[in-house]
Amino acid sequence: MNEYNTIHNVLIMDTNPVLVAGISMLLQEDGSVAAKALTVSTGQSMLGDLLAANIDPETDLIIIDPCQFGDQLEAAMDIIGAGLSKKPRYIAYCGVMKAGDQETVRSLLTLGFSGVVSKQVDLQVVKIAVASVRHGLVHVEQAFAEAMFQAAPDVDADPILIDRIRKSPMEAELTEREAFVLRAVAFGKSMKEIGHELDLSSKTVETYKARGASKLGLRTRKDIVGHALRSGWVTQQ
Repeated sequence: MNEYNTIHNVLIMDTNPVLVAGISMLLQEDGSVAAKALTVSTGQSMLGDLLAANIDPETDLIIIDPCQFGDQLEAAMDIIGAGLSKKPRYIAYCGVMKAGDQETVRSLLTLGFSGVVSKQVDLQVVKIAVASVRHGLVHVEQAFAEAMFQAAPDVDADPILIDRIRKSPMEAELTEREAFVLRAVAFGKSMKEIGHELDLSSKTVETYKARGASKLGLRTRKDIVGHALRSGWVTQQ
C-alpha cells in the first residue's frame, strides 16, 4: 500500500524548542498532516523525557536528530515505538553531519530511516522530505546522496541503499524540488495536487517539472514515468 494518504500524524523532536515549533507550523500549513512538537533535554535525561511524553499512539512519522541521541538512538526508537499502534517512519534531521559522511547516512538507512536531511538546508526541504516519505519513497538530501553515489557507484554492490537514491550522474543536477516534482508526476499527481503539497502555484510546479525534465532529457509524462521506473523512484519500501 502506498504510504501517501496513510501518514497523517507527524512528531518532531529536538532539543531546540524554536526549531520543533517552526517545523510543526510549516508541515501543518496545507492541512494534510497533524504535526506535534516535542522538546527533549540533552544528555541522559532524553530517554526520561520520552518515557514521560504523551506521544499520540497514531503517530506515523517521526522527525528526530539522531546525533543528539548518540548511542541512545536505538533505545529511544524502542521507547517511542512501544507506545504506537503501528511501526512509524523516521526522518533524520541531522545537525552535526557533513555531506561526505556517507557511512552515517548508510547506517541510518540500514536502521530503518526513510529520510536523511541536514539542518543546514532550508526548512522547505524538510517539507519535501516528508512529502516524499508520504509517497513511499526514501528521501536523502542531495549532498548526502551524491557522496554515497560517488563512494559506491556500482549499484549492485549496495542495492538496498543506492538504487533508491541516485543512479544517473544527470540526476545529480536536479534540485530537491525538481526531483520531488518529477517523482510526484511519475506517481500520477496533477500540478494542482503537487502545488498543494508544496504550497506552490500550479504554474511554479510546472516550471520545476519543465526544468527537471529538461535536465534529464525527458519530454512527456510517459518519458518521466519510464525514467522513474528505470531509476527506482517508484520502488515501494
